[in-house]
Amino acid sequence: MVKGIITGDIVDSTHIPTEFKEEIQKVLKAVVDDFTPSVSLSYEMYRGDSFQFVVDKAEHALSVAIAIRTALKAHTPKTLEQWDARIAIGIGTVSFNSSSILTSDGEAFQLSGREFDCLGKRRLSIVTPWSDINEELKLSTLFADDIISKWTIKQSEIVYATIFSNMVQKEQAQKFGMSVQNISKHWNLAKGSLINQYINRFKEIINKQK
Repeated sequence: MVKGIITGDIVDSTHIPTEFKEEIQKVLKAVVDDFTPSVSLSYEMYRGDSFQFVVDKAEHALSVAIAIRTALKAHTPKTLEQWDARIAIGIGTVSFNSSSILTSDGEAFQLSGREFDCLGKRRLSIVTPWSDINEELKLSTLFADDIISKWTIKQSEIVYATIFSNMVQKEQAQKFGMSVQNISKHWNLAKGSLINQYINRFKEIINKQK
């Protein structure tokens, strides 16, 4: 069965005060809760600032990865530099399921781990067993990464609410205490529609390979 493995770490975690580390774990847990029960997820943190997610439905791996980054950005305390994560997604089979994600193994784990080691300054990358798909996703992922990396806290809140919580703009206006016009403005500045199309295209590509 093809799965998605997300390997990541928190950007500049050494600059985050200890009292906020628990909040970051709560953000990751909230992402899991928001995708459950429609998508089966499990995750573990290690070394304090690193994490691995297993996404049973591989076509949802990109959604989860972007949701992680978006949620971290949206929940950053205003007194701190904006939170973010570096993430590598590996798509493939899993040959060994251990009681711990960190000791499980298989194609998807290996692809994700190797890609994470090569991230450099990038904060999002995807690798699959299929070279033609890797080529198609390479450029679009670079563009998406650049867009996501520039989101403000407010833009992140609105993108998360729209794409991952399926809230209409009227509901968001009530939640965030803003006008519908301002919600729309932030959504457009964040290029939310483009990111949503990118996510949907990824789902389409992966589903064709299953």
